[in-house]
Amino acid sequence: MIFVIYGEESFLMEQKLQSLKKEYDCNEDNMNISTYRANEDSLEEVYEDLITPPFLTDKKMVVLKNPYFLTTKKVKKDNNELEYFEKCLINSEEVIFVIYHVGKDFDERKKIVKNLRKQAQLFEIDKVNHYKLSDSTRQAIRRRDATIDDDALELLLSRLGDSLNNVALEVEKLCLYSKHITYDIVDELVSKPLDENVFALTSAILQKDRRKMFSIYHDLMILNEEPIKLIVLIAGQMRLIYQVKLLDRKGYNDKEIGKILGVNPYRLKYVRQEGKDFDLNELLQCLDDLSRLDVEIKTGKMDKKMGLELFMVRI
Repeated sequence: MIFVIYGEESFLMEQKLQSLKKEYDCNEDNMNISTYRANEDSLEEVYEDLITPPFLTDKKMVVLKNPYFLTTKKVKKDNNELEYFEKCLINSEEVIFVIYHVGKDFDERKKIVKNLRKQAQLFEIDKVNHYKLSDSTRQAIRRRDATIDDDALELLLSRLGDSLNNVALEVEKLCLYSKHITYDIVDELVSKPLDENVFALTSAILQKDRRKMFSIYHDLMILNEEPIKLIVLIAGQMRLIYQVKLLDRKGYNDKEIGKILGVNPYRLKYVRQEGKDFDLNELLQCLDDLSRLDVEIKTGKMDKKMGLELFMVRI
């Protein structure tokens, strides 16, 4: 039997792999599972393992991760390795062969990929949509006999994005800390991502609150954030606020705006709240100033740190 597990949500992919292990009773305790990485291990070794019958068990599992030669990545072609992989495509009732790839970049032009699709059962694991993620997170908290306030859940998901793995880890930590998770608890225990700090800095810049903007800026400097990176991120946040306000004026609803811009509902809500008082022309002027600053830094006319500080002073 041949299975392919691939997609963009590694947490759910790992769950699928674990379910296959359980279904076929393959685990480390039974010594009937082995894992290889194509970028580190020889495919000849994988093939030898696949043709070796299970020992003292009915079935065995061979897992191959990082099958780079199946993807669109440009790598040096090794015909011997490819030949061994073709030999690996053996449909056996005793040996379960699992190909595990984080990504969806299989090169469909390759003959070997076409053969794999014909011979294997494929499991494509996509990222969970934001609404399902919210429900899943709340259910995970309930399973731990805990509750979470609505505003706390929004803050949690806005800070963690779409990573189920990160959500699972943070839920475990929060439920150990308290059985009633509030906004303040999430704010205290869950680290702010860089883009949230940058958004706060962007908001302070647009509000011309120099005390706040320099306070946040100095905190980011302590964290060794690069001024060039901050300039790009600030411009990105301003552009996002501009796009949201523009689409809002054109009559698009939140769901449509989120889909057009690729922004999850929690971040979109945050952008709306922070950007509601800012003028479109003012946003365009700031973007123009940042663009000129970027050129001056790249051409050596302005020091990157001094340039960003002058931009904040002049705003």
